[in-house]
Amino acid sequence: MQKIIIDSGSSKSAGRAKNAGNAGRADNTIDIIVLDPSVGLSGDMFLGCLFALGADRREVQKRVATLPGLERFRIVAGRVKRRGVTAVRARVICPDRAKPRDLKAILSMIRRSKLGREEKEAASRTFTVLGEAEGKIHGVPTEHVHFHEVGAVDSIVDIVGTAVALSLLGFPKLYHRPFILGSGTVTFSHGTLPLPAPATLELLKSRTISFGTIEGEVVTPTGAALAVSLADELPADMPLRVDRVVYAAGTREKGGEPGMLRAVACSGTGADGGGNDDPRGLVTVIRTTIDDMTPELFGYVHEKLFEEGALDVFMSPVAMKKNRPGVLLTVLCRPGSAERLTRALFEETTTIGVRIGYEERMELKRSTAGVDTAFGRITVKLAVLPEGGVKTAPEYESCRKAAKKHGVTMREVFEAAVAASVTGKDVKRGKAGSAGKGKGGK
Repeated sequence: MQKIIIDSGSSKSAGRAKNAGNAGRADNTIDIIVLDPSVGLSGDMFLGCLFALGADRREVQKRVATLPGLERFRIVAGRVKRRGVTAVRARVICPDRAKPRDLKAILSMIRRSKLGREEKEAASRTFTVLGEAEGKIHGVPTEHVHFHEVGAVDSIVDIVGTAVALSLLGFPKLYHRPFILGSGTVTFSHGTLPLPAPATLELLKSRTISFGTIEGEVVTPTGAALAVSLADELPADMPLRVDRVVYAAGTREKGGEPGMLRAVACSGTGADGGGNDDPRGLVTVIRTTIDDMTPELFGYVHEKLFEEGALDVFMSPVAMKKNRPGVLLTVLCRPGSAERLTRALFEETTTIGVRIGYEERMELKRSTAGVDTAFGRITVKLAVLPEGGVKTAPEYESCRKAAKKHGVTMREVFEAAVAASVTGKDVKRGKAGSAGKGKGGK
């Protein structure tokens, strides 16, 4: 078995870090990561997959080290082979013994660190979820839960490091496939208990699991806590376009199934609305029907949804139960924005349920340009047809402002802008893809 250990204190190892997938940030923004925990999921495997996807190991170590009172540690990583598959093996080197910490102490360390807001929230959420599970098992309030194994330095680094690594990758939307749990026993601070560990089962109560035949701990409490607090279960009908596949190895090497986590990264698939040569795109469609909300609120909700990242919002009249007139409110968004927009719908409207689907769309590559007219410079949107032709559409706000300034009809400004764009006189192009942002990016 070939193994390359990357030591953070060695300048020679710095060159090897890049080859092992540890150095530098991801070349492209990752919109979605799907975790496949069928043969393994732990904190170090989770972190290893994020290193393999491009999160900078040294930056992760630097930021985690800002936790006040945390013992000295080093994060090392390298390539190993499991059943012929190359995987990243991440490890935390730290003192064998560290002082036990309760949830309150760990959350205080995170809060007082120099981490970013979203990093703190992700790490705190994971520890809180884990604390609630442990508290329920041991019959004590969550705030009084004392961590032993999970309170150790390596587990703190795994959880906080995962939050930092996700931040370096742009906080992609996380999904996971069903969990397959191992069998046998495990020995830790409370003695010997059957597998899966009690905390693991408690954490996975609301998720799809199956009891497998793999001997040993396949899913650890730390891995389960990270998945439950940071990822949603992958919908069965969600279409995905695979961009990259990476593997991370755990400590289990012997036996029928070595411990290994697979992570599937999916690109934006053109859902950004331009700037992508591939015209195909995956879009999330959120729908809800409303028949008990005052009409005045719909305008505000419409604006709020765009502020929260919607690509498009539209309303259609529908006949609902008991022949009541209602509104079908439809929201289009990137997959990574669905949770935020769903929350906005629940908070800002009277709906008590939404339907979420995923559709593939085709879109033209777009850009903006400025054209000179008798009414000044007008912004137009340009869309390139597959055969090379260009479709032109004057931008509404630009035409509206020019019409008011010159005291003419908006139709006159619109027609002048179309004529100028057709002749191609003094067309100055803007940034490619910028037309796809905001309300124009359907």
